[in-house]
Amino acid sequence: MRIARDMALVELDERTQNASIEKNTDKRPGSSEDPFIKHYFSRIDPDIAASFTDDQKHAIKQMFGARGYAKHPVEVRRSIPFGRHRFYLIFLLGRERRAYERLKSEGQASGYVAYALASAFWLAPAIMIAALVHFFA
Repeated sequence: MRIARDMALVELDERTQNASIEKNTDKRPGSSEDPFIKHYFSRIDPDIAASFTDDQKHAIKQMFGARGYAKHPVEVRRSIPFGRHRFYLIFLLGRERRAYERLKSEGQASGYVAYALASAFWLAPAIMIAALVHFFA
């Protein structure tokens, strides 16, 4: 019985080794040469970085890669000097691409009254400040 168990363990070990060899031959670029992985894993402890598998690194890259930089039809970015400090103003306007369920779960889905209030208290002053900065800068 012990011999059968040992043989089963050896067979299982061989299967896992073959599976890991097959995973390493997939079409993804190696994580050691991927600039994204190099950048993010250079910022953590090397021992911890070495403990991640290639699949885990690829999953992290996919997670961060999903956050792309969108181009907006209206995009105003200004740095404003104020005394010894500088402040920045960013005004972005574009089509909403997030699903309603996501907006609702984040507490950002609201009716027209909320949009009217937001525009009255935030949008109008922001546009005026952006216009002043644009004309006087």
